[in-house]
Amino acid sequence: MSTALPPRSEDIFRHLEDLRTRSYEGVHDWEGKLDLFRRAMALLDPVVRRIMDETNRTFLDDTGGVNHRVGEDRDGGAWAHWELSWPAQREATARDGGRVQPIQVIATFPRGAPHPHLSASIGGMWPCQITDEADAGRQEPVIGAIVETELHQRIFDGRWQVIPAFTRRHEPA
Repeated sequence: MSTALPPRSEDIFRHLEDLRTRSYEGVHDWEGKLDLFRRAMALLDPVVRRIMDETNRTFLDDTGGVNHRVGEDRDGGAWAHWELSWPAQREATARDGGRVQPIQVIATFPRGAPHPHLSASIGGMWPCQITDEADAGRQEPVIGAIVETELHQRIFDGRWQVIPAFTRRHEPA
């Protein structure tokens, strides 16, 4: 019998404790929660950038760039947003006639919520339980899944031609 726990079981249990206590990692006041969120985003930044950089090298022939922003919404909540954008994506027209969006990783912490979540632009919400580098590193599979989901959606939105590493392999000789 295996004694191994699911990779993010610690995050899920901490997430549940936050819900039970209406806190974020034991912090109850909003300003303290915001400070913790800002520290969490600084710890998470290298993880997100590493995955986006590898995606850029593997699929985008190093044509992309990462943009990172943090801020507050009009209701006093906080957010962090990473985007990986590249020329073929910016130049493509989506199937619906609009823009093909960049690959996005989003962290949101709405005012009044007990804790923040990680997400993609197209769905999914994951607990964001980060207080140290080990916690940030444990988010790697989630960030990887978000980036892969986003990449696949961009392929769907803009067709396969938005992936330079693939189109280069299949150019006429």
